[in-house]
Amino acid sequence: MSSFTMMIKDEICQKSFQDCCQKSLLSAFIRLNYLTNNNQEQQKIKLYSFHEPTINLIFQLLNRQGLENYSQILTTKYKKTKRYLIEVNHLSNDLWLKSIDFDILDRNVKKHCLRAYIAGIFLGSGSINSPTTSNYHLELQFNSYHFAKIIQKLLLDNFNLDFKVIIRRKKFILYLKKSNDISEFLKLLDCPQAVFSFEDQRIKRELLNTINRFNNIDISNQQKTLIASLQQVKMITKIKELNQFNQLSNKCQSLADLRLENQDASLTELSIFYYEKTGEIITKSGVNHLMRELRKTYRELLSM
Repeated sequence: MSSFTMMIKDEICQKSFQDCCQKSLLSAFIRLNYLTNNNQEQQKIKLYSFHEPTINLIFQLLNRQGLENYSQILTTKYKKTKRYLIEVNHLSNDLWLKSIDFDILDRNVKKHCLRAYIAGIFLGSGSINSPTTSNYHLELQFNSYHFAKIIQKLLLDNFNLDFKVIIRRKKFILYLKKSNDISEFLKLLDCPQAVFSFEDQRIKRELLNTINRFNNIDISNQQKTLIASLQQVKMITKIKELNQFNQLSNKCQSLADLRLENQDASLTELSIFYYEKTGEIITKSGVNHLMRELRKTYRELLSM
């Protein structure tokens, strides 16, 4: 579990929920994170989480549902990781803990209950990689393809979040890759601190990427300038070796001498040097025109 995921879950666990929202959150969490007892004579289930604040929140919400006399928190090891369990020793026949009576696709369900339900889903099976990494990725894991599709439809219809589905190690994964969508999901969870942290890192990365792009463009332009300059120096040197330098116009000869003296200068810089030397203004376009004259003379001499 990434530190950013833990930060989001911590923020959810610090929230207060209305009674209806408490049941919604519990319904989602229990649907994803329960272990059944093999002894059919005992109505017993275990709810689990690897995040201590989450299991404490679930314990508190269960107590508010009148199960304070029947639940306790246990700590065990699972694959070298600490796992927290709530053991519910008794379930009344009409209690909705082992199956979901809460119809999340009912159009009459209030938005705040849907948000709480998704918060329960995220507490039970959600993760987001750190926004400092190079790729954005949010996912929700499910054991049931049918249930994953229900949640996918709920998120699309009610929050315009288009989750994709993949299968990984017998799990059905809903995931988002777009940073804007992940930010909207965090707003759905009502986690302003997480939203701020995510957006802050995203802005920093985008700024850094922009700077790198400009640097790459600048380096590319410098490389192009140097290559063009070396080609021009080669042409000027060859023309002089053939004693044909006087075939160039006076402006072109002056500019050619400046090029030999300033081999790393851009066309704009050459126009400045030309003005300093002759007192005559010549634009970058004019410099480029004289370089075409130089190239034309060079090619004519080679073809002779």
